[in-house]
Amino acid sequence: MQEKPKILLVDDEERILRSLSMLLRTQYQIFATSDGHEALRILGQEKIHVIISDQRMPIMTGTELLSKAKEIAPDTIRILLTGYSDADAALDALNDGEIFRYINKPWGPKELRETIAQAANIAGKLEALPSEPLLQQVPILRAEIISNQGLVCLVLDRDENTYLVVKEILGNSHEVVWSQDVNSALSVLTSRSVAIMVTELSLGDVDLSTMIKTLKQEHPELLTIILTNFKDTARLVELINQAQVFRYLPKPVRKGLLGKSIESSIVRYRTLNAQPERLETQVVESIQDPLQKAESNKVADFLAQLRAKINRSLTAGL
Repeated sequence: MQEKPKILLVDDEERILRSLSMLLRTQYQIFATSDGHEALRILGQEKIHVIISDQRMPIMTGTELLSKAKEIAPDTIRILLTGYSDADAALDALNDGEIFRYINKPWGPKELRETIAQAANIAGKLEALPSEPLLQQVPILRAEIISNQGLVCLVLDRDENTYLVVKEILGNSHEVVWSQDVNSALSVLTSRSVAIMVTELSLGDVDLSTMIKTLKQEHPELLTIILTNFKDTARLVELINQAQVFRYLPKPVRKGLLGKSIESSIVRYRTLNAQPERLETQVVESIQDPLQKAESNKVADFLAQLRAKINRSLTAGL
């Protein structure tokens, strides 16, 4: 008989732990604790497939716990479950915990079960793969992976300083392409294999959120780093769940912080390419808002038109 996937629940409210355990116990082997340190101990001893943590806990916050969990058990899928609207927590969960989903309380039982089932399925497929953090823990190997040439980084920002900083960070090892408008950026993304996109969240009065979400649907291997002054919890949650944004950093650009984020994105991109099975960790929720969905369809149609045009040009050149 196949062993049930193992789920670790962490919340300082016993009634929440009981409620979640009752909801999930028929499908999973449940571990539950109100202590973040105990959760880390369990992670070190058990092969946990999914960890679901509350944010506001007295001993250790959820984002702190998930960040440490990423180091101890990187292939455990991480979900933050919280009843508070906290932009800083969302930022930390994205940047430090690299979470799979951010779920608001009160949760919908059907939605929660489906999300956990998806996460457990992905974690099960990762079990046979070499562990990713080996790349993070061996400096020589990490440096070699970062310096390997051939990647394309797209900078979508009207601020030339952003482009210059990215160019300085990557030097001659990788190509940096600068776009100042959406159409030229989409043309680059259609004609080139872009590994990393460093982008603003808006260009003037043009909101790029839906475009970023659509691109992740079309190109799950694309890793996006957002540089912006804008910080809103609802939008951040959408960008976590519907775009799997890799990093979300403040402006003005801080070279050191951006450099570390770009280095990490290169390592992640190389890992995804070496182990395509890991692309499932990049799967995103579908866009729910009707207006955003319509806008997303327009972006997808435009990308399809660009691809068709490129294919016709290639065919004509034969």
